[in-house]
Amino acid sequence: MVFSDSHRQSSTVSLPGSAKTNKVKEEDESKLNKMSVTNWAETVKADVDQFRFPNSIDEVVELVKSNDKIRCAGALHSCAPLIASEGIIMSLTNLNEIISIDPNSRMVHCQAGVRIHDLCDALEPYGLAIGTLGTIDWQTISGAVMTGTHGGALTIPSLHDFVRSYTLVKPDGSITKISKESNPALFSAMAPSMGVFGAVIEVEIEAVPLQILEARMAVVSFEEMIECFEDVMRANKYARVVVYSSIDKATIWTANPVECREAAIGRGAKDNYGYTNFRNEEEKAMLEQYLVYCKNNEFDQADQILERVLDSQLLRLGHYCGQYNHVLCKERNNGIPHADIEFNFDFKKNREVLQIVKEYCGHTRIPYYNFEIRASKQDDAMLSCCQGRDAMWIDFQAKADVSKAFFDDIESELRPIGFRKHWAKGMDNTDPHYVVEQFPRIAEFVNLMKEFDPEGKFRNTQGESWFKVMDDIVVKSEAECK
Repeated sequence: MVFSDSHRQSSTVSLPGSAKTNKVKEEDESKLNKMSVTNWAETVKADVDQFRFPNSIDEVVELVKSNDKIRCAGALHSCAPLIASEGIIMSLTNLNEIISIDPNSRMVHCQAGVRIHDLCDALEPYGLAIGTLGTIDWQTISGAVMTGTHGGALTIPSLHDFVRSYTLVKPDGSITKISKESNPALFSAMAPSMGVFGAVIEVEIEAVPLQILEARMAVVSFEEMIECFEDVMRANKYARVVVYSSIDKATIWTANPVECREAAIGRGAKDNYGYTNFRNEEEKAMLEQYLVYCKNNEFDQADQILERVLDSQLLRLGHYCGQYNHVLCKERNNGIPHADIEFNFDFKKNREVLQIVKEYCGHTRIPYYNFEIRASKQDDAMLSCCQGRDAMWIDFQAKADVSKAFFDDIESELRPIGFRKHWAKGMDNTDPHYVVEQFPRIAEFVNLMKEFDPEGKFRNTQGESWFKVMDDIVVKSEAECK
């Protein structure tokens, strides 16, 4: 993408993936050089002039060879400052070709910038789907994989577990293909890795059969949710819990495969074609008003709005059916921009975790209307939060301007249990020493990273400082063991 004169005439410049820029007055041409791109969450800014949009692999190689500092960007969905760069920011969104789909082996070969929703559409005629999905699908496939995107299913691992190979432009500009067979250690380190090994330009990923899902939603009390949480997660193929702690309620959403739509309709399900958003535009507007009331300390009015939102959701989402990706991608219309911090716990600790969170919410009003809870199957990726254990996730949100104090507070409550944290959400709140303690294969990862990119071409200032602390801890630990 090139910023042409037509872009400069607009008061807003938008980059691929719903990235937004600060508004400027049309007549103030001098400000255009200072415009900044923000991520979806409005928590990270970057200079427009840093962006490069290669249209081919050759252009990627040339950019890698000719720049000392690079961060790769996809849809700019991450809440963490992952794309911040002292050099260029290389968007891979123009590398968006689906190279091949083999319906027999269910293998898909595509470029890194392919959007997940485009890949879903391409797979549908073959009766195939992506192995797991988050709540949005406008991410690029490589961005989602590199940041550890997960779904909400205790029997299904995170998205990176379905990848079979990566094609990577290394820091020296050479190209290599990495698979579990060719280099098992590096393959395990590749995702989630936040792109520190180089620029992923292609992936091969194994698809799964496309399914029709029958979905249901129920509202229960916070305490009732704690009592049934483990059973719900084990009994259903997909599940998502959303807690509205100020009114002591939770929604339990579940979805399970059915042979056909007619079977679900026969049980009373609404037949939904196209995406079914978790919140429609009217409900989103109500939640915006909730935040206004809370800011003004008008909590009774705010909580009345939450009750109305839940009533509306039950009418729409109480029982319906639809196509796999249309049901699972529940934030297709985008949520309200917010900062995130997502904690990951050993699933066996679910009751202890939920009780502590309930106690906290009993004496502290959280600065947002909800938090959500999901689960994922274990995998063996080095920096995966689910490495070696089935896991539960709790994702807390807040508007960016009040997020840090809240995130610090809730983290201190949960730290005694022991958590890992989503690498793309709220990592700037966590002590690197604590991270090293929670990821048993961090030493392998740091050593591979130093070997692969010794000059740190693909690391930004935050990443460099993080991994320097981690490396010091690893080196000290190894010395003590000798």
